[in-house]
Amino acid sequence: MEITRKLKDEQYQSIPNNDNELSLSRQHEQPPTKKITKYIIPISLIFLFGLLSINFMSTKEAMQSNKMTLSNKKDDTNEELLLPSGVNIGSWLSLEDYFFAGLGSVEVATPFNHTQGKCLPPLHTGSSTGPTWNSETDLLYNLWKSKSLPNALRVIHAHRTSYLDYETDLPNLSKLGVSNLRVPISWCLTDADPDLLRDDVSEEELLDKFTCRDPFHEGVFWPAIPKSLLQYFLQRCSYHGIKVILDIHTYPGATSIGTFSGVWPKWPRFWTHGDLKEPDVGRDLLHDFISYIESLHQLDPIAFTGIRAISIMNEPAHLMGLFNGPNPTVVDSSLPPFVPPLPDHLNTPFLNSINTNSPTQTIMPDGEHLRILYWLKDGITTFRESLLPSLGIECHVNIIESIFAEAFIKAKAGTSEDMMERTGYIASFWRSVTTLEERKSWAIFDYHRYHAWDPQCQGSSDGINGNYTCSDIAARTQTLNKCTQWAKLYRSIIDEECGQGTKLVSAEFSSSTHHSVRHACQDVSTLKASYKKQTKTALDNNIELFYWSYQMPYGGAFRNAWSFKQFLYLMGVWDRPDERLYDCGEHVVVDDEPHDSS
Repeated sequence: MEITRKLKDEQYQSIPNNDNELSLSRQHEQPPTKKITKYIIPISLIFLFGLLSINFMSTKEAMQSNKMTLSNKKDDTNEELLLPSGVNIGSWLSLEDYFFAGLGSVEVATPFNHTQGKCLPPLHTGSSTGPTWNSETDLLYNLWKSKSLPNALRVIHAHRTSYLDYETDLPNLSKLGVSNLRVPISWCLTDADPDLLRDDVSEEELLDKFTCRDPFHEGVFWPAIPKSLLQYFLQRCSYHGIKVILDIHTYPGATSIGTFSGVWPKWPRFWTHGDLKEPDVGRDLLHDFISYIESLHQLDPIAFTGIRAISIMNEPAHLMGLFNGPNPTVVDSSLPPFVPPLPDHLNTPFLNSINTNSPTQTIMPDGEHLRILYWLKDGITTFRESLLPSLGIECHVNIIESIFAEAFIKAKAGTSEDMMERTGYIASFWRSVTTLEERKSWAIFDYHRYHAWDPQCQGSSDGINGNYTCSDIAARTQTLNKCTQWAKLYRSIIDEECGQGTKLVSAEFSSSTHHSVRHACQDVSTLKASYKKQTKTALDNNIELFYWSYQMPYGGAFRNAWSFKQFLYLMGVWDRPDERLYDCGEHVVVDDEPHDSS
């Protein structure tokens, strides 16, 4: 199974334009498989990139050196806030519905049998331009069937080309001191250029060039990401001194439940239909993607300079623990377990390789979670055997604690003891599949942490659905002091199991106090307190934090706590809010209203 589609009549090449900046030009002389791209880079540009290259300090040094000043215009007082280590560019190249919920914002994790996506501007702004949607493939299919396939592809391409302004967003982030961006992407890439999309091409040809067929769900197609778009973005990041973590957020069939899986409301099939089978789609895809990134070192060195890391799978099998184990929390024939056990001939030796009978190690329990960990082990091996470690590229490995069934956790759910047990299992695995030298250099462990889903840490407008009421400063302070101790626990458990110097990341966090936007605290003082406490404790424990997410102009009430751009506006750092240009499902069409004839 290939990760990309082939287009045999075009080759992209980076060349300087008249302003000594980078642009894309198309070469039609030879197919990309035969021609090696040559780069002509002025001496001044080489010098400029040398100045902009990032000198990686320790997390603590980097965060201490990056602070932003909050100005209080009423009394001319200033306050400093720590910057996060980086920011996510969410819902750009891997769509999530709540970013486009408009004024109908309700839940970050859309409940079963509900639909929240209402638009995808600039071409899809509501019922007159297209349907509602649950996930990326659902959107593509609904647009296709309600209008046409060319229209569906143009809607998604227009979103991708307009979501970021490289000449405003990137320099603004760079000037602020943000030097890392994590970019969630889907598994589906293409060499084809959607700018050349024509209406007189057959649907089969369009599907072949601009989509990837999901091998596990019949009739499901993923909108392909143009390599040209991705590489140009990396070039611009390189120009502005920003490094990018390319996060493979989705895989075919879906690795997890939920709208971020890419195929929702369809049930995940990655682990049941594709893992450890022939062909092994997931492993093959990761191998192909790593090979593609390797090739950029020669074919597009400026884009390659913009890459910091690959995150090999995001939140693999999130929430599987609810459906697995001796006494599963969810028992419903319509919602079967989506992760089967690891085959016996692999299970026993793998478990034995983790549990080495060391008196200081945590003992890993036997269970379906071993299938997830086995896949990640193989992913790390594929990365290790590539050229990327020697070229300075990192491998980020994310494990989410919800893969462990409740039966394996002795502590009360949501307590620090619960977290300690789960983190201990993860640390035991991490020690067994990486060396200390690797953990100090290119193997980076990533543990996502949100207060919004932890009942012990939530704050709410009514107090009933949270651990404190937004206006109760004393209760808020007490809760934040307790809940941000996760960083200390995370660091101490990993260090004890894996050794001092292990690099740690928490690649997703936000200021939000609740996953339900109508219960979540929206006041500036609570958002600031939540942000300050999380960034300070991460700094103290040498853990990199990445804010989720940079912007969501069509996210309605989600924006205050989940949009970094909006947060900066509320804090007085930036003078413009995360504002939208178009409607998102709110407009009511009237008779004889002009419409977009395209």
